[in-house]
Amino acid sequence: MKVFFALLLIFNIAFAVFQWLVPYDQLFVEQKKFPAAEKLQLLTDANTQIVSEAEVVARVEAETDALAEAVARIEKEVAAQRSNEAQRSSETKSTKDAQRSSLVTEDSSDKRVCYTIGPFKDKARAIEISGRYSGRQAVTALKSNLEKEYQGVMVYIDGHETRADAVKTANILAANGITDHIIVNNPDEPNILSLGVFGLKRNADRLKARVEKLKFKVETEPRYRERTIYWIYAEQSSEADLLELLGTTENESGISQIPTQCLPS
Repeated sequence: MKVFFALLLIFNIAFAVFQWLVPYDQLFVEQKKFPAAEKLQLLTDANTQIVSEAEVVARVEAETDALAEAVARIEKEVAAQRSNEAQRSSETKSTKDAQRSSLVTEDSSDKRVCYTIGPFKDKARAIEISGRYSGRQAVTALKSNLEKEYQGVMVYIDGHETRADAVKTANILAANGITDHIIVNNPDEPNILSLGVFGLKRNADRLKARVEKLKFKVETEPRYRERTIYWIYAEQSSEADLLELLGTTENESGISQIPTQCLPS
């Protein structure tokens, strides 16, 4: 028993010395595991391509140009599409207008009746009759023109050199019963002895033959005079009754209502 206690004491003393010589935290320290560090590699040794600044700028410009071309192509396609849509819209509108115009038929017929009233030698009378028609919703216009009015056939003797010669001829005619005569002086033919103007040509021819029997050279000539003649142009609706407002007095004096072509409106 004593031996056992002696061995235990020796063991404790040996353990204490061992702890004094080797600390506990160093004896049981846990070794930490660190990941293996990669070895640094230089760019010159690596399989890497070094791009210069000029090449980067060129690549950016190339990509920018490609993008601009793509945008321009898209804008062109959009413009063409819009143009086609506008053309189709215009064609559709034209077709609809044509269909609409074919369905609507305009009445282009002239709904006027036109006539001319006259002739009038008196302007006041023409205005009075024009008022009859305008008062009945007819459109009227007074027109005038210079016309030659037929007077008849003049029987005369010319060739007299002086007025005394013309008077001598007139005395010879008067002695034979022809007393109607007058001396007329025209600028081109002075001292003409006029024997009268006849409305009927047969009366003029009868006097001519009678004077020729007295051995005179007799001439005949139609005579006219210029004067202003008035006409009334009138137009009314064809849907109304035709206006006939001339009386017996106008008809007997040669005034009439004559259908005529309507003037452009």
